Amino acid sequence: MLAVTSLIDGKHATTNKNVFDWVTSLNKNVKWVRQARWQKDGKFYTSSGVSAGMNMTLDFIADRFSEEKAQAIAAYAEYRWNRDMNDDPFA
Repeated sequence: MLAVTSLIDGKHATTNKNVFDWVTSLNKNVKWVRQARWQKDGKFYTSSGVSAGMNMTLDFIADRFSEEKAQAIAAYAEYRWNRDMNDDPFA
C-alpha cells in the first residue's frame, strides 16, 4: 500500500521477494533494495516478509527505546533476532 503513495518517494524500501517485481513496478520513484530483510529510511520502515517484519520491529524498538528493551522482548517471545538487515537469503 505504501508503494502506491508518494510518501516513500526517494526513500530506500524493500518488499517481499515473491512479489518484488510487481510491487517495485508500482512506484519507480522509490529506491528499492532487493537484497534486504528490512530497510529504514527516516521514519519509514519496510520489511520483506513475516519474520523479516519481526526483525524490523525489534530494530524499530531498539531505535526508539533501547537495544536492551528489544532484546528483552525477543527473549520473552523466544524469538532469535536477526539484527542484520542485509542478511537476506531469499533475495
